[in-house]
Formats: sequence, C-alpha cells, structure tokens
Amino acid sequence: MIKTITPSDMKRIETLVMRQTEITGEMLMERAAAHVARAALRHLNGASGTVLCLCGTGNNGGDGIAAMRMLASSDPSFQGECWIMGGNHSPDFLGELDKLQALLSRKQPPSVTLIHLEPNALPPCPSHVTLVIDALFGTGLTRDLDDSASALCAFSNALLGSGVPVIAVDIPSGLNGESGAVMGTGIYATETITFHRPKLGLYLREGLSYAGKITIADIGLPSDYDDAQGLLMLEKQDMSQMLPPRKRASHKGNYGRVLLFAGHRGMAGAAALAASAALKTGAGLTTVACDERILDIVQTLCPCATCIPLPFDDPALAWAALEPALCAADAIGAGCGLGQSETAGILLQKMIAYVRENPKPLVLDADALNYLASAPQPLSSRTILTPHPAEAARLLGWSIDDVISKPLKAAKALQSRYSSSIVLKGAASILVSGDEMAVNPFGTAAMAKGGSGDLLTGIISALCAGRVKHAYAFSTLSLLQTACAMHGLAGKQAERIHGERGVLATDICQYIGMNHECPIAPHAAIPAPKAAPSSPHLGSIVSVTIDHQVGSRSEDKEDLIYRLNYGYVQELLESENDWQDAYIYGITQPLEWFEGEVIAIIHRHTDAKDQWVVAQKGTRASAHQIKTATHFIEKDFDSTIEML
Repeated sequence: MIKTITPSDMKRIETLVMRQTEITGEMLMERAAAHVARAALRHLNGASGTVLCLCGTGNNGGDGIAAMRMLASSDPSFQGECWIMGGNHSPDFLGELDKLQALLSRKQPPSVTLIHLEPNALPPCPSHVTLVIDALFGTGLTRDLDDSASALCAFSNALLGSGVPVIAVDIPSGLNGESGAVMGTGIYATETITFHRPKLGLYLREGLSYAGKITIADIGLPSDYDDAQGLLMLEKQDMSQMLPPRKRASHKGNYGRVLLFAGHRGMAGAAALAASAALKTGAGLTTVACDERILDIVQTLCPCATCIPLPFDDPALAWAALEPALCAADAIGAGCGLGQSETAGILLQKMIAYVRENPKPLVLDADALNYLASAPQPLSSRTILTPHPAEAARLLGWSIDDVISKPLKAAKALQSRYSSSIVLKGAASILVSGDEMAVNPFGTAAMAKGGSGDLLTGIISALCAGRVKHAYAFSTLSLLQTACAMHGLAGKQAERIHGERGVLATDICQYIGMNHECPIAPHAAIPAPKAAPSSPHLGSIVSVTIDHQVGSRSEDKEDLIYRLNYGYVQELLESENDWQDAYIYGITQPLEWFEGEVIAIIHRHTDAKDQWVVAQKGTRASAHQIKTATHFIEKDFDSTIEML
C-alpha cells in the first residue's frame, strides 16, 4: 500500500531531507537519473539509433542530462542529442551539464550532441530517433506552456505517433502534478518514471491519458521525514493480504448471501452480469429479485444464481415477496438495469427504509442512484454509492464538468450529503469512507463499455456479504479498494486476451477472482522448480551508480587505487540505511553508471556488510576469480563468497 503525494509536499520533504541529512540534491538527482536510464535501456532493448532528450531549465532537465551521461558512459555505441531550453538553469542542472561535458571531452567523437535551443525555433530532427526522454517540466509547473515549449510537446507527440517510445521524467511535461489538468498542451508518454511516491495528478483528469505506464522509483528519501498525507493506493501484491485463502473445511454459508434488486425488460443482462460477478468474487449464495417478466432470461444467463419473481404490476405483492429476501441477505445491491418504473421506485424507497431500521450493507448503483437524486432520503451509514460522473452530478446538483474537474471535492461532497461511503467511478476511481480517501490505479480503457459498472456492484456486494460472515476482515475503504482492484485487474486480463476494443463485460467477468500475479494457461505444462540460490538477490538485474571509477585513488586511503569500478545499487538500502555497495566485474574502462546481473555476494564477517559483484548479464566467474579481482579492498576483511 502506498500513498499519492502533491508536488508541494514532495518539494517540502526533499528540502527537509537535504537540510537535516547528508543526502544532497546531487545525490537525489543521480538516483532519479539512474532509474530513467534503466527505463531507457528497457525500451531500447538493444536497438540502435538516436536517443533524444528534451531538457528544461530546472532539476527535471538535470535528471535528463544525468540520465544521458549514464547511458553514454555505459555503452560505447550510444548516440544521443540533448535539446536544452534557454533561460535560468538551476545549479543542480548546471552541475549535471558540467559532468556530461567532461565525459564528452574524453570521448572522440562525442556520443551526445548538446543543442541549446533558440526561441520559437526547433533544430532538425535527428535521423532514426529510437527514444525520447521528456525532461522539460516537472511537477512544479503551474502555468500554461508558452509557444516554444508547446512546439516541443507537439514534436514529441508526433514522434510518439510514429512509434517512438517516450519516457517522462517524474510527470509528463504540461501536466499539472496536483490536479491532472493539462496546462495548455502536454507530452504523451509511453511510460512515466515518477519518484518516491506517485503524484496525484498522474491519476486525475487527463493524467492517465498522458502518463502511459506509471513506474514508481525509490530515490532514497527516508520515510522518517515523509509526513505527507495522500490518497491510499493499493498495489497488486497487496491483494493476497486482502483476500486470504479459503478454509478447506467451509461451505457456501461461510461466504455470505447476496441479494440483488436489478433488471427490467430490455435490461435483464445487467442483473445477470451483477449476479455473475458476485458469484465469481466468491459469494456463497446470490439471489436476483427482479420483475417476473424477465425471470427466465436472468436464470438462463446466470444459472448459478437463484431468482425471486416480483409482480411489478402490484407493488404490495412485490414487496411481500421481496421483504423476506432482504431479511435473509447478508448484503444487498440495487439499481443495475432496474429502470425508472413506479414500482421500482416504491420498492427502492421501502428497501432503503428497511435497511435504515435493519442495518445491512447496501450498494446503490445506476437507476437506484437516479431514483435517489430525484427523491432524496436518509441512508444507513453502511450504504455504498457507486456513481459515474453523470450520476454524481445529478446527486449533487452540479454540472458534469464540475465533477470531472474536481473529483476529490465531488466525492467528499457525496459522502457528506448522503452519509455513505463513495466510489466515484472513472479511469481512476476515487474512494471515500470515513476520514480516508483512496484512488484506484487499476483498469483500462477497454472497460469503457456498458455492463462494466454492473460487475463492480456485484463484486462490492459479494465482499460486503463475505465480511459480514467474517470471511474478510478489512475496513470499508480497504473493501472498496479490493473490489476496484479485482474489477480493474480482470479488465486488464480481458484486454490482453481480446484486445482494447474487443472486450465485453462478459469477458471481464470471466477473469474476476483470478490470480493476476501469475496466471497459468489451462493445461500448460508446469516445469519442475529450480533450486533457488540462498540469497534472493543473486541473479537480480540492478543498476549501479559509480562513485569510484576504475583507476581512481581513494580519498581516504592514498595508497588505495580502485582496480574495479565501484558504486552503489539504486534499488536497495542496507540495514544501516546506506545504499548497497557493489563492484563491477569484467569492465575495464571507467564507468559512471552500469546495469547488470548480481553474480556474487561477498559476505564480510568482520563488519557484517555484504558487497555485491555485478557483471554483464550472462557473465559467470569462479569464487577464486572474484576474490582475486576484489582483493584490493577485500584483503582487509574476513569473508566468504556466495556465487550465482
């Protein structure tokens, strides 16, 4: 579980850390740049061509400059161009530019061309651009881009349209880091490498459209200094804690009874979808109470659910049939495809009043929300509302644009007005319960089809019923996070199988409840497990920032000359809150940054501080070779070597 962060909080925490610790702005920039460089290598995947880095004047531009230096130092064949905007450059930017120029002065011909941009003019496009790094503007942007910056954005977007991947540094240029609004124009990214914690603006309004894949990169800001609030965000690995395995000795009554009041003529499929989703989520029993005229359709579409026929021509008789089912249910969902008939309204009013007197979880969606907007009434505190922006606008009396532009405010206003928990649905849904808020990062544009919302109602209802029976022990907000994650992950799996345009709600339903961490194809042969190395880090691919180049002399010991490049691993902090140290094996030229495989770990017994040995992927060496290569430092320590 992580939290989003606003740009102002991020800046405040970085400033605090730099004032009160030994961590400098230069160190933070180097760590950020190493993540960008690693992402660049992943996107390049060995392709040759020119990497184009668009650099602004601030620290975001400095991150890009540093990443280009690391790429140039790690690959003799690397070719790049840095387009640098004019203006007042930050001190850290200038420091990184000096480092890059010093590297280029030692390489003939230089592998990176530096081009200082003229106002309102772009240089010729390099031949065969294979990657763009967007380092123009960071999260502090608060004004619309000028013409020169807009032209750079348009240039990058044109390259993306021709198939060139774009990596955004921290946030796509032109995107507001807090609101997700586009500041006049912006850069569309294939992937955004955002630092420390995800920026809120990446998920609001246009954020997801511009950000592409969002990767959260640790730059070593100590958690003790991070007191910033933010929206909670579930991670995929959290799902196993939210949904524990079922007990072997259990029965359907252990997982709750769901009652769905849903469907009418022409919308029987909505009731069947909600019921199917409830069953796929794990509800022990699911019952659909519906207009008797669609009973056969619902039972045909969802044979695993039971049905209660309601005589919609006689509201009194319909209520007499519905009330006992309400009493037996552990959780209730209402509204999916229900329609706006007089009988539906009467029964909804009675149902809401019943739940106020007999508190049970109640999920209201679709037509139930439209009824509530037209005839407001008090709700039980155990009620959950799941509106999309148009429904939220009707419930609040706002315009749809106001809801879309201010989703956090809208969600809190819904909670306050209706005393309920809220799922404000969208590309990244906003969840509110009690004093906590969350954002759901899971989902895909493939889910923008009729019926998707009905599935979510069924999922939430099933989890509510299971919680009543103590199958789950999470809070209401965690329940909503889990439900939205199950929904979104199922949608992503359906997209992988059926494509972005070809996904139907029935396809999404098929994948609800799957283990999306490691799906196994049906009938696939499962290979015998290989013996794992005793250290989980052996064989890992890591990036190393070099702070002692091969041939350099130690600042502390004048007689110590480094026989290998030596630095620290970005991805891991040691127990003493220091970065993991590493030797680079098998590379003879000085490096500034390196990505490779951990092939050995030197376990020091003297100071209990491990040293990693990193080499190009596939390199293998004997323990004797490692001991000989690292002897210039390790001779002072009693140690053992663990090999891959």
